[in-house]
Amino acid sequence: MSGPDFRDLVGDDLEPGEEARLRRVHELLVAAGPPAELPPALAEPPGARRGGRVAEFPLPRRRLGVALVLAASLAALFFGGGYWVGSAKHAFEAETTITMRGTSPAAFASIRMAPADAAFNWPLQLRVRGLKDLPKGGYYELLLTKDGKPGLSCGTFRTHDGKTEIVLNAPYPLKNWNGWIVVAHYPHERTSGPVLTTAPV
Repeated sequence: MSGPDFRDLVGDDLEPGEEARLRRVHELLVAAGPPAELPPALAEPPGARRGGRVAEFPLPRRRLGVALVLAASLAALFFGGGYWVGSAKHAFEAETTITMRGTSPAAFASIRMAPADAAFNWPLQLRVRGLKDLPKGGYYELLLTKDGKPGLSCGTFRTHDGKTEIVLNAPYPLKNWNGWIVVAHYPHERTSGPVLTTAPV
Protein backbone atom coordinates (compact mmCIF):
# COMPACT_ATOMS: atom_id res chain seq x y z
CA MET A 1 0.00 0.00 0.00
CA SER A 2 1.35 3.45 -0.87
CA GLY A 3 0.81 6.44 1.31
CA PRO A 4 1.51 10.15 1.35
CA ASP A 5 5.09 11.15 0.76
CA PHE A 6 6.94 11.72 4.03
CA ARG A 7 8.61 14.91 2.81
CA ASP A 8 5.26 16.38 1.76
CA LEU A 9 3.95 15.87 5.29
CA VAL A 10 6.80 17.19 7.41
CA GLY A 11 8.88 19.39 5.16
CA ASP A 12 12.67 19.53 4.77
CA ASP A 13 13.82 21.49 7.82
CA LEU A 14 13.66 18.86 10.60
CA GLU A 15 16.54 17.99 12.90
CA PRO A 16 18.04 14.57 11.99
CA GLY A 17 16.90 12.96 15.25
CA GLU A 18 13.35 14.29 14.97
CA GLU A 19 13.19 13.28 11.31
CA ALA A 20 14.26 9.70 12.15
CA ARG A 21 11.63 9.39 14.88
CA LEU A 22 8.85 10.79 12.71
CA ARG A 23 9.86 8.63 9.75
CA ARG A 24 9.61 5.45 11.84
CA VAL A 25 6.12 6.40 13.01
CA HIS A 26 5.12 7.39 9.48
CA GLU A 27 6.18 3.98 8.17
CA LEU A 28 4.15 2.23 10.89
CA LEU A 29 1.12 4.36 10.07
CA VAL A 30 1.37 3.61 6.35
CA ALA A 31 1.79 -0.12 7.05
CA ALA A 32 -1.30 -0.12 9.29
CA GLY A 33 -3.49 1.12 6.46
CA PRO A 34 -6.43 3.54 6.54
CA PRO A 35 -8.79 3.64 9.55
CA ALA A 36 -12.34 2.32 9.42
CA GLU A 37 -14.76 4.46 7.40
CA LEU A 38 -16.33 7.28 9.41
CA PRO A 39 -20.07 6.76 10.08
CA PRO A 40 -22.25 9.32 8.23
CA ALA A 41 -23.64 10.64 11.53
CA LEU A 42 -20.16 11.74 12.54
CA ALA A 43 -19.12 13.21 9.23
CA GLU A 44 -20.06 16.76 10.31
CA PRO A 45 -19.47 17.82 13.92
CA PRO A 46 -22.35 19.55 15.75
CA GLY A 47 -22.24 23.31 15.50
CA ALA A 48 -19.70 23.26 12.68
CA ARG A 49 -22.10 24.75 10.11
CA ARG A 50 -22.16 28.47 9.55
CA GLY A 51 -24.87 29.76 7.21
CA GLY A 52 -25.36 26.40 5.55
CA ARG A 53 -21.64 25.82 5.04
CA VAL A 54 -19.31 23.72 7.10
CA ALA A 55 -16.77 25.83 8.94
CA GLU A 56 -13.21 25.12 7.84
CA PHE A 57 -10.13 25.34 10.02
CA PRO A 58 -7.20 24.74 7.71
CA LEU A 59 -3.77 23.95 9.11
CA PRO A 60 -0.50 24.67 7.35
CA ARG A 61 0.57 21.49 5.54
CA ARG A 62 3.65 20.91 7.68
CA ARG A 63 1.71 21.31 10.92
CA LEU A 64 -0.95 18.94 9.65
CA GLY A 65 1.70 16.34 8.84
CA VAL A 66 3.36 16.67 12.23
CA ALA A 67 -0.07 16.43 13.91
CA LEU A 68 -0.84 13.22 12.01
CA VAL A 69 2.51 11.68 12.93
CA LEU A 70 2.07 12.76 16.55
CA ALA A 71 -1.38 11.18 16.66
CA ALA A 72 0.06 7.93 15.32
CA SER A 73 2.83 8.07 17.92
CA LEU A 74 0.31 8.48 20.74
CA ALA A 75 -1.81 5.62 19.41
CA ALA A 76 1.25 3.35 19.31
CA LEU A 77 2.24 4.44 22.82
CA PHE A 78 -1.20 3.73 24.30
CA PHE A 79 -1.44 0.41 22.47
CA GLY A 80 1.99 -0.61 23.74
CA GLY A 81 1.18 0.49 27.29
CA GLY A 82 -2.10 -1.40 27.26
CA TYR A 83 -0.37 -4.52 25.96
CA TRP A 84 2.30 -4.26 28.69
CA VAL A 85 -0.28 -3.87 31.46
CA GLY A 86 -2.40 -6.70 30.13
CA SER A 87 0.52 -9.07 29.70
CA ALA A 88 2.09 -8.16 33.09
CA LYS A 89 -0.91 -9.67 34.89
CA HIS A 90 -0.03 -13.05 33.37
CA ALA A 91 3.77 -12.77 33.46
CA PHE A 92 4.23 -14.52 36.83
CA GLU A 93 5.48 -18.04 36.14
CA ALA A 94 5.49 -20.19 39.28
CA GLU A 95 7.36 -23.43 39.73
CA THR A 96 6.06 -24.22 43.24
CA THR A 97 2.74 -23.63 45.01
CA ILE A 98 2.36 -23.73 48.79
CA THR A 99 -1.04 -23.90 50.51
CA MET A 100 -1.80 -22.00 53.72
CA ARG A 101 -4.77 -22.58 56.01
CA GLY A 102 -6.35 -20.11 58.40
CA THR A 103 -7.14 -20.25 62.07
CA SER A 104 -10.71 -19.46 60.98
CA PRO A 105 -12.42 -21.91 58.58
CA ALA A 106 -13.05 -19.21 55.95
CA ALA A 107 -9.41 -18.13 55.66
CA PHE A 108 -6.98 -19.71 53.24
CA ALA A 109 -4.13 -18.68 50.96
CA SER A 110 -1.60 -19.91 48.44
CA ILE A 111 1.98 -18.88 47.80
CA ARG A 112 3.18 -19.32 44.21
CA MET A 113 6.97 -19.17 43.97
CA ALA A 114 8.90 -18.24 40.85
CA PRO A 115 12.50 -19.38 40.35
CA ALA A 116 15.11 -17.40 42.27
CA ASP A 117 17.31 -14.94 40.46
CA ALA A 118 21.13 -14.86 40.68
CA ALA A 119 20.94 -12.85 43.93
CA PHE A 120 18.52 -15.35 45.58
CA ASN A 121 15.47 -13.12 45.35
CA TRP A 122 12.45 -15.46 45.31
CA PRO A 123 9.40 -13.67 43.81
CA LEU A 124 6.19 -14.77 45.55
CA GLN A 125 2.61 -14.34 44.38
CA LEU A 126 0.40 -14.44 47.47
CA ARG A 127 -3.34 -15.04 47.03
CA VAL A 128 -5.42 -14.59 50.18
CA ARG A 129 -9.11 -15.18 50.84
CA GLY A 130 -11.24 -14.96 53.97
CA LEU A 131 -9.16 -12.63 56.15
CA LYS A 132 -10.96 -9.76 57.79
CA ASP A 133 -10.15 -6.23 56.66
CA LEU A 134 -8.03 -4.52 59.31
CA PRO A 135 -8.74 -1.02 60.61
CA LYS A 136 -6.82 1.98 59.30
CA GLY A 137 -3.17 1.63 60.27
CA GLY A 138 -3.33 -2.17 60.44
CA TYR A 139 -1.73 -4.59 57.99
CA TYR A 140 -0.80 -8.23 57.47
CA GLU A 141 2.74 -9.61 57.21
CA LEU A 142 4.06 -12.80 55.59
CA LEU A 143 6.88 -14.39 57.61
CA LEU A 144 9.16 -17.36 57.14
CA THR A 145 9.29 -19.83 60.04
CA LYS A 146 11.75 -22.37 61.38
CA ASP A 147 10.09 -25.26 63.24
CA GLY A 148 7.05 -23.06 63.83
CA LYS A 149 8.99 -20.05 65.17
CA PRO A 150 8.52 -16.72 63.32
CA GLY A 151 11.53 -15.50 61.39
CA LEU A 152 12.22 -13.13 58.51
CA SER A 153 9.62 -10.98 56.76
CA CYS A 154 8.72 -11.40 53.09
CA GLY A 155 6.49 -8.34 52.91
CA THR A 156 3.28 -6.73 54.12
CA PHE A 157 -0.18 -6.25 52.62
CA ARG A 158 -3.78 -5.23 53.30
CA THR A 159 -7.01 -6.87 52.18
CA HIS A 160 -10.23 -5.55 50.65
CA ASP A 161 -13.39 -7.57 51.21
CA GLY A 162 -11.20 -10.18 52.88
CA LYS A 163 -8.98 -10.87 49.87
CA THR A 164 -5.96 -9.73 47.95
CA GLU A 165 -3.47 -10.91 45.35
CA ILE A 166 -0.02 -9.40 45.56
CA VAL A 167 3.58 -10.10 44.51
CA LEU A 168 6.06 -10.13 47.40
CA ASN A 169 9.69 -11.24 47.70
CA ALA A 170 11.81 -13.57 49.85
CA PRO A 171 15.41 -12.35 49.48
CA TYR A 172 16.85 -15.21 51.56
CA PRO A 173 18.20 -18.76 51.09
CA LEU A 174 14.96 -20.66 51.67
CA LYS A 175 16.72 -23.89 52.63
CA ASN A 176 17.20 -22.35 56.11
CA TRP A 177 13.40 -22.21 56.67
CA ASN A 178 10.63 -24.82 56.67
CA GLY A 179 7.34 -22.91 56.91
CA TRP A 180 5.35 -19.70 56.49
CA ILE A 181 2.86 -17.75 58.56
CA VAL A 182 0.79 -14.59 58.17
CA VAL A 183 0.27 -12.37 61.22
CA ALA A 184 -1.90 -9.28 61.69
CA HIS A 185 -0.46 -5.98 62.93
CA TYR A 186 -3.13 -3.81 64.50
CA PRO A 187 -2.84 -0.08 65.21
CA HIS A 188 -0.93 0.82 68.37
CA GLU A 189 1.66 -1.93 67.72
CA ARG A 190 -0.44 -4.92 68.77
CA THR A 191 0.43 -8.06 66.78
CA SER A 192 -1.70 -11.17 66.54
CA GLY A 193 -0.64 -14.78 66.48
CA PRO A 194 -0.69 -16.57 63.10
CA VAL A 195 -3.89 -16.06 61.10
CA LEU A 196 -2.57 -18.21 58.22
CA THR A 197 0.04 -20.97 58.41
CA THR A 198 1.56 -23.82 56.42
CA ALA A 199 1.59 -25.96 59.58
CA PRO A 200 -1.52 -27.89 60.78
CA VAL A 201 -3.86 -25.68 62.84
